[in-house]
Parts: sequence; structure tokens; C-alpha cells
Amino acid sequence: MGTMERVTGDPTPWRTLQEHLAGYFAARARGLLASEFVLSSRSGDEFGRLHIRGPEGARFDAGKMEATIERSARARYRMLTGDAETLVAEPAGSSGVRKVRCGNRLYEIRFDLLRNAAVARSSGGEVAARVAGGLTNLRYQAFFDEEDEGSLPVAVFLLYRVVALRRRVFLAGARGGEASQ
Repeated sequence: MGTMERVTGDPTPWRTLQEHLAGYFAARARGLLASEFVLSSRSGDEFGRLHIRGPEGARFDAGKMEATIERSARARYRMLTGDAETLVAEPAGSSGVRKVRCGNRLYEIRFDLLRNAAVARSSGGEVAARVAGGLTNLRYQAFFDEEDEGSLPVAVFLLYRVVALRRRVFLAGARGGEASQ
């Protein structure tokens, strides 16, 4: 994947949060439009929020850490933690599989919108992160590999994209049109 640049940035805030969450977080929408999600740990303690701005991007707040997801081209996204680029995502040609680089790791992401789920696999084929939600698009569970330092930012990105894509499909269906990724 030659067009994808190396992603830089200090992974420390993510690593600290990843250790605290121990491979899991839940997301619950505030309101019916699902534009803000309250994120909580396995014990139910709230640790952050994900504010979704549609296909343009999102903001993730967790304590003093803030990250933004922004669309930098039609199908290309990047995540910034402060001013540092944490993650870059772009389609991988005709396969339709999205490639994501976080730190020095490369992941392949697949979405299953009918099941309201997404999975990210490392270059070795292991599941690094997965997100699954209910039919209403209001509650999600995210699982990530505690040992893979890129897996938590990837899980947050998966949550954002699956919510944004499902919302887009729903709105297109309500209008009688089609939605695309």
C-alpha cells in the first residue's frame, strides 16, 4: 500500500486508556439521532464520549485526551490526537477492503452493515478490534486486543464508521435513495 504514509504521534494517552479498559468498552447513544455516544468500561464507569458529525468525522473525548476523526478525501480518513496523526484509513483498490495504519501496524477492516458490525484484522490475520451493535444503532460493544497498541484507536474508528455508515443507509432508505461507502 504505497500511498499510505507512516503515522506518527505519541501513543502514551492511548496506551494508558487501553490498559484501563482491558480490551473492552461499551457505547450508548444519547438521544434518538445517535450523534453522541457515552463510552463506558466493563464495570460501567463512563470514560469518554464520541461525538459524530456524520461522514465528515467525529470527536473522541476521554478525560484530558481529545482525538478527532476527519475525512481528508472522499473515502480517506485520518485520526488526530492533539496535533499528531494517530491513524490513517483509505480504501484498498478494487477489493473494497479498507486499509488502516495506526503507528507501525497495518489493519484490514471489513464492515457488515446488515449485522451492524465491523472487524479489523492485523496483517497476520488476527482480530485486533471488533465492534457489534444492536438493530437500533443505539448500543454497541467494542472488543480490542490489549497487547496490540493500535487496536484501541482502531476500535474507536470502527465504532465511528459503522454508526456513520448505518445512519447514512437509514437516511437514504427513508428518502428512497441509495447510500454508498
